[in-house]
Amino acid sequence: MRAQKSTYSSFLFQPILHGVGGFFLFLSILLLTKLLAYWLGTQSSFSIDTEDAILSSVGFILLALIRLLDNFKSKEAEQIKN
Repeated sequence: MRAQKSTYSSFLFQPILHGVGGFFLFLSILLLTKLLAYWLGTQSSFSIDTEDAILSSVGFILLALIRLLDNFKSKEAEQIKN
């Protein structure tokens, strides 16, 4: 039972948590650049579009995929060592 819980944690929950972190990281970068452009006067208005959420989903996918592949790499190294 313990091995199954560890597998769920490392292959499901950790990649999702890292993906959510990547989403918010990308979203915060987008918001900061839009806010800075508004303050500097290069943009006439500050608005958040659905495109911002779509672009931030790239961050979710990238970080979740990186974490998932890292888990596979560590599992292979563990099997080779044993």
